[in-house]
Amino acid sequence: MIPRIGAEAELARIVGGPHPAEARERLTAALLAGAAPETAHAGHGRRTHHALRRLAKALPPARDLLADPYLLALMSTCTAAADPPLYLAALSHYVLCMGSVLSLAGDPAELRAQLDALESGYAKGVFLVTETGDAGSHLALRTTARFDAARREFVLTTPDAGAAKFSGVGALGEPQTAVVCARLQTAQQDCGVFSFLVNLCDEQGLLPGVRISAPVDLGALPLDYALVRFDGVRLPYRNWLRDTARIDEHGTFHDVLPGPGARLHRTLGVGQALWATLPSALAAMARQCAVLTLRHSTHRRSHGLLAPGSPVLVYRTQQHAVLGALAESFALTCVGNAALDAWQRAPGAARSAGTAFSPWTAVDPVLAVYKAHAASTTARLAAECQHRCGLAGYLDLNRLAAYQGFAHAFDSAGGDNRLILLDTGRSLAGRPDPAETGTPPPSRIPPRSLTWWPTAARAHEARLASGLRRSLRRGEEHGLGGLELWNPLLSTAYELGEAHASRLAAEQLARTVGDVRDPELASVLRPLAALYGVAEARRLSGGLLATQVLGPGTVRALPRAMDELCDLLLPRLRLLEAVMGSPGTGRPVPLGAADYARALADSLAWHTGGLP
Repeated sequence: MIPRIGAEAELARIVGGPHPAEARERLTAALLAGAAPETAHAGHGRRTHHALRRLAKALPPARDLLADPYLLALMSTCTAAADPPLYLAALSHYVLCMGSVLSLAGDPAELRAQLDALESGYAKGVFLVTETGDAGSHLALRTTARFDAARREFVLTTPDAGAAKFSGVGALGEPQTAVVCARLQTAQQDCGVFSFLVNLCDEQGLLPGVRISAPVDLGALPLDYALVRFDGVRLPYRNWLRDTARIDEHGTFHDVLPGPGARLHRTLGVGQALWATLPSALAAMARQCAVLTLRHSTHRRSHGLLAPGSPVLVYRTQQHAVLGALAESFALTCVGNAALDAWQRAPGAARSAGTAFSPWTAVDPVLAVYKAHAASTTARLAAECQHRCGLAGYLDLNRLAAYQGFAHAFDSAGGDNRLILLDTGRSLAGRPDPAETGTPPPSRIPPRSLTWWPTAARAHEARLASGLRRSLRRGEEHGLGGLELWNPLLSTAYELGEAHASRLAAEQLARTVGDVRDPELASVLRPLAALYGVAEARRLSGGLLATQVLGPGTVRALPRAMDELCDLLLPRLRLLEAVMGSPGTGRPVPLGAADYARALADSLAWHTGGLP
């Protein structure tokens, strides 16, 4: 007999992962220690660097952290919920910079001094890959690392303004070390894209050959961003993160990988750890948005003529939006757990599915889709929560703007979402037609159903894929290929990629809720999952009508189904709010207070005029 698990404990395990509460408390304490007020704007980079040093003291060595996806996710969720800009810096520092060194260095012991400086937080780590001049710069990097055979060194050069790198590196006067992605050149050949470890600056300023621009403002996600160029920076051979490659004493390049394409995917493979943990962090942000908006809506009174003096949560439109956000944030939590599980099963495994539009799905098609879905969904959810909170939703100190800014930035950062989903749709269209082209769900929407929406999502994906395959066959029969074939079909391929991501989320949510042991928790999560499905069907109703997965009568019934599910959930929100809104969020924000106006006033400094 399986022992019963308490509802709060089981939900906390789904939301927070397997690590004990003490680990979360230790991280939260490190985030709060000496933290600057939420409203401070000056010196983003310097404050973030100091916060990274505090965080480093609370974390195990980087190799241990990166080897434990669930601990890395715990760090990510705590940091993301408390301070999104700090989380972006931590991603770059731990996952991309130190992750590249530990996974790609020929002999990490040769880089011990630089690794020690990074691990202690003395030096801030950054990752330089994006170049500003062209779209899809990752596929055609122009920063070069030319091998000087006589000195066995590399000469790092930015050939022109379009090859300048962009990243959060603007805090001069602080030690910073970068992993720089560059095209390796020897006398004989272009050897493909590798990473190189480069010290950018120390306490005295920039190191020779490094040029960093004045700060480039990005208000949605405030750090000290800048452009970086290299004018003949010389690097010792050990700073080449060469992986399985080498250059012999005659200057001849050797690599066991089959060519530059495979080498690019291997170099960018460090992004797998980012994609494995970023969905959990985005889910934490989404949960905070939903819970803060729920609390605010519960206490915020409306003075409209329909229900003067009532909390705004009495209105159906507010219920649909706020409880829908709570349901969507839980679905994102399940997506985050699925990404972690996939990474845990095969960390660093090559899962290449080929690529046409970008390198991302070739690095890992599954994790890339999870990342794209989590980022776009969180950005949309956070924007809706801002709107539902009125003025309060847009004030920086209430943190919704920071969550929305972070998620929106990751539409492009960490792999462009549109390109990921385009490549996903292209890959799905390349598979043979299944015998079953997609069976739609029943027209009646059963209450608390865990299968209705997954069935609809599967049918929608299958029918979109079948339609795209037919269009491709017709084009090929007319002798079309390349851009001429694909250009009219890109929107359809993107829609198919979105449908695939939506189907994965629907199935993961249903699987998670179906496995719940505690009866009380199941009685809450079943209508929550059903609400997510009905809300998704309503949001995507145009496409579902077009593929005839849903009929007009079913679409017209969706708002009523949402009303019924909201009525089931309203008396049961305490458990969801208590568990989903509590862990690792850093300083309380006024938006979550029962008396918002008083909490807002108490959080501000006041200036008083003198009496006459």
